[in-house]
Amino acid sequence: MKYKYNPSCKELHSSLKFRSREYLLENTLHGVPYFVDSTRPKWERLIWFLLTFASLLAIIVIIIIILDKFQTEPTITGLDIITENVNIEFPQIFVCFDWFHLNHSDIPEGEIYIYEKLYNWIFEKRIDVKSFPLTYKNKNNFRKTFEAMGPDCDLLISDCVYKGRNISCNALFVKVHTAVGICCKSKYLEPLKILDHLRSFEFRMFSSSYPLRVYYTQQNVTSPSPGERALVKAHFPIDIEFIVHITYTTPDIRYLSLRQRKCYTKQDINFVNFNDCEMKYLIDKIFKYCKCLPWFLSFDGKTECPLSKYSCFNNVKIDITQCNCWLSCDHTSYSVTQIQNSSKNTNRVMLRKWPIAIYKREVRFGYLDLLVSFGGIAGLFLGYSLFVFIEIGYYFTLRTYCGAVIQSSREQYNIMTVHVVEKIPQKADTNQKYYLYID
Repeated sequence: MKYKYNPSCKELHSSLKFRSREYLLENTLHGVPYFVDSTRPKWERLIWFLLTFASLLAIIVIIIIILDKFQTEPTITGLDIITENVNIEFPQIFVCFDWFHLNHSDIPEGEIYIYEKLYNWIFEKRIDVKSFPLTYKNKNNFRKTFEAMGPDCDLLISDCVYKGRNISCNALFVKVHTAVGICCKSKYLEPLKILDHLRSFEFRMFSSSYPLRVYYTQQNVTSPSPGERALVKAHFPIDIEFIVHITYTTPDIRYLSLRQRKCYTKQDINFVNFNDCEMKYLIDKIFKYCKCLPWFLSFDGKTECPLSKYSCFNNVKIDITQCNCWLSCDHTSYSVTQIQNSSKNTNRVMLRKWPIAIYKREVRFGYLDLLVSFGGIAGLFLGYSLFVFIEIGYYFTLRTYCGAVIQSSREQYNIMTVHVVEKIPQKADTNQKYYLYID
């Protein structure tokens, strides 16, 4: 018999209907073959249907609960007491100047008050632009002016010593403008190790009649946040002692989404530290509303506002909690434990003690656990397994197609199937016994 291997859509549809019923009767799921079997009593089929439906409903509810847990709490943070191989990044230090530290010699005496108000201005205050000369209302190069007015770092800081080794202060500190004014920012210092005998950074400051402000941040942070309170505002020399809180993550956390892990990994394309992320959000909001920025936020070349537009900043409503910023998955935070006057003629920032424990963040519920949970629940209530999925694919693809091919070929050659309804016993009594009949 020659088969027809290109059945029509009607033949495929007819085969699909037959295979669907055939699958329901022959599948291995608990309860399903019983309530689709038309030979069983209706009350029995109804009971099996209700039991199967209740099992399916229980599976859906439990899977939703497990999936929500996987999306919201897939990680766990614990303690790790192995700290001998840990390297501790030294904090980045900002030494910032108040108005009195700046050089005012190039500013006309009658206009110094304008620069002073602008340098000390914060968002909560309002500037009375009407009291300024008309020529200053459209002036927008204050950032460069303040940078030129700030003292050079090598004229202010000297005799830098890190871990007992002399280093060049000129190469270490650089003058920058930040969201809290003109500052001297320290560059990257090599991490501290447990074998380091000295874990401090020392430097000498030239005497000043006015106190300086000191901030500290993680490495590679552009600036402290606007309006952030200084770590200390004091005359030098002083001693600052700090401790560290280190959090690291296991490598498998990178397979989770950002919403699940709630932190950035170094592999993320949009990776940025938390401080700079908040700063970018603030800058974008202000620039979108006012089309320009105040002098202390004009980091990325965007237009600096003239004085006439500073009143716009007071009308910008910014909720920094909506910035959608996350910490780095591997991050270090610092806590100052003590600030006191130094017994030496030098300033010292030191690690008080080596941490005895650090925080370890790891995946407690990953994709493999999710698969096992789903399979276990489905198997418990309905007997579902991967073979059921293979059965479904087999019945509704290959078996449906082959059934349509065979059926169309039988109709073409008018082949009929005869079903045997009663079988003849294999061992029939063929030895008939005849008895002589006597009348």
